[in-house]
Amino acid sequence: MFEFPMIYKKFIRPLLFLFKPEFVHNFVICMANILPLRKKSYVSDEIDGKNFSFKLGYLNFKNRLGLAAGMDKDAKAIKLWNKLGFSHVEVGTVTPMPQSGNPKPRLFRLVKDEAIINRMGFNNQGPEKVRLNILRAKKKTHNGIIVGVNIGKNMNTPVKNASEDYQKCMEILYDSADYFSLNVSSPNTEGLRDLQSEKYLDELLAKINAKNSELSLKYKIPRRIIFLKVAPDLLNEEIEFIFNTAVKNEIDGIIATNTTIRRENIVCNINEEGGLSGKPLKKLSNEILIKFSVLNSENKLTLIACGGVFDKNNFKEKIKLGAELVQIYTGFVYEGPGIIKKILQ
Repeated sequence: MFEFPMIYKKFIRPLLFLFKPEFVHNFVICMANILPLRKKSYVSDEIDGKNFSFKLGYLNFKNRLGLAAGMDKDAKAIKLWNKLGFSHVEVGTVTPMPQSGNPKPRLFRLVKDEAIINRMGFNNQGPEKVRLNILRAKKKTHNGIIVGVNIGKNMNTPVKNASEDYQKCMEILYDSADYFSLNVSSPNTEGLRDLQSEKYLDELLAKINAKNSELSLKYKIPRRIIFLKVAPDLLNEEIEFIFNTAVKNEIDGIIATNTTIRRENIVCNINEEGGLSGKPLKKLSNEILIKFSVLNSENKLTLIACGGVFDKNNFKEKIKLGAELVQIYTGFVYEGPGIIKKILQ
């Protein structure tokens, strides 16, 4: 009898890959809102005991596997991610004003490399819409899945004013997001990666920290957990600066990593700008994770791993390297929904 992962790889994926990547992406999100979902989770609750639950402050992750930002930009398919067995989903990236993103085409498959290049450019419907989608979904999932919101700046916002955009997003989404991740590492918004530098990062995180306290008092709820999502293309001195600055400003964790602008060790002959994800990113993201883990010997931050996870061995490797949580994206595209059960059981 065929198992679903085999069916996906032999029949479903080849069919989907006949169409342009962004069309398929939008089609899947659309279908998630139309097709009826079974009442029971697609992943058994009796998961491998080694993939234990994880508690961070007020958040209880039922397992250590989540869906990375970028798949569900507007929080339209949270019910599906919950049924598939993810402990958490990171929606977004969300900007304070809706925007259409970069011109198309802006999403490319590198099938032989099992990779993706994207230069989407933070296309999203804005925080008000995302907030409503999250609140509606939570009523139906009964808070069974943790929903983080990845936030960023609008394209036309100068880097020097970027902190205002992050704070606006927090203001609108504070009562709906379970946590926030600060996207300062996408290569697809001009100047965004400058926010990781000494010139901007300390001021940005200080303002985020202050805003977190302000909104916590306003809404009378715990301070929201904040993660910082970093690039895989950092130098050693940049990693050390980011770590120390995050600790100083009471940031809760680091997501390592976003996509890379490098094009090392790829087979496909493709000349497209944007961030590369998938199997070619694994080694680079692991190296960054190791460096943060060494700095984190006193467990001052929670480390979340992302980049090149395609199977249980990749997942376990991230945990051994110091990650408490692991997120997938491109692995989900190439392996299909069956990857969740393969990793967790």
